[in-house]
Amino acid sequence: MREKKRRLKKSNPTNKKIFFLLMLQSAIVVVAALGSLFVSELLVMHFDAAYVDLTFLAIVIPIAVVIGVINYFITKLIYRYVSLLAEGIGKVAQGDFSVRLDYRRGGPLAEVFGNFNKMCAELSNVEILKNEFLNDYAHELRTPITSINGFARLLLESDVTEEERRVYLELIADESKRLAELSNSTMMMARLDSQTIVPDKKEYNLGEQLRRSVILLSVDWGKKGLNVDGSEIKDVFYQGSEALMQEVWCNLLSNAIKYTPKGGEIRVRVDEDAENVIVSVADTGEGIGENALRHIFEKYYQSDKSHAAKGLGLGLAIVDKIVKLCNGKIEVESAPNEGSVFTVILPK
Repeated sequence: MREKKRRLKKSNPTNKKIFFLLMLQSAIVVVAALGSLFVSELLVMHFDAAYVDLTFLAIVIPIAVVIGVINYFITKLIYRYVSLLAEGIGKVAQGDFSVRLDYRRGGPLAEVFGNFNKMCAELSNVEILKNEFLNDYAHELRTPITSINGFARLLLESDVTEEERRVYLELIADESKRLAELSNSTMMMARLDSQTIVPDKKEYNLGEQLRRSVILLSVDWGKKGLNVDGSEIKDVFYQGSEALMQEVWCNLLSNAIKYTPKGGEIRVRVDEDAENVIVSVADTGEGIGENALRHIFEKYYQSDKSHAAKGLGLGLAIVDKIVKLCNGKIEVESAPNEGSVFTVILPK
């Protein structure tokens, strides 16, 4: 009962306007009926019976006509607003998300017209994102599938040597792995796009998580002979999703490993202040140009096309999504041939 009263108190202004028009229309009908009865009583009291019916008609008919005209225009006014909205909804139902209603012509429904326009804008953006996703995904799928198909056909040739066969199988394995990573990353991005809250939040040792992430990728940085310095990783406790943050650290570390030449160095630092947990991943790699810095968090963007076969262009986009979902921010300092520093700032 209290909830119902609360909803009534928070009634939408548009609903109040429509309610007022309908009540006005009903009031006119009620006043007309009561007026007619009042006039009838006056006629009976002041006129002879012979003239009562005629006088009654002479007075009531004009009143009825006037009230009918007023009622007609009020009904027409409400119908006009509702018909414009109904027409717009009909176009949206047919897939036309470009339709917009002029809220200045909405009268009491002006706010509804505005909300309708916002809804259409959101649906239009979703349609654009869907088309971009399909185009980008199809483009990214085409490369590994074409490679796998080409190397498989080469294996079917009878004059392939054992050494060539092994090389082709390794390439097929690499491309299959890339295809699986693309699928997993795309699914992760799709989930993040529709996610508004951080699930499964709990307090855990973020510093320890960074150390495990470094060990997890030890095979990759070990192959390149990189020196990974984790001496500045402190034990910092953070309230968040351990699974999501693991994605962030693995993507940042993988990027640092990929773009740092052999014998280079990667430094991982974890610290905190009164309000934030601060994590930085620095490398002595190739660095990022000023123009590329503006796009590195976009889906499928790769600043260095020479590494295109090794990357998907989704890692930093996923990192950016997760950090924003946690109400944090990520900062980048980089210049060509001077390495990069990615700093993630997470509110406690």
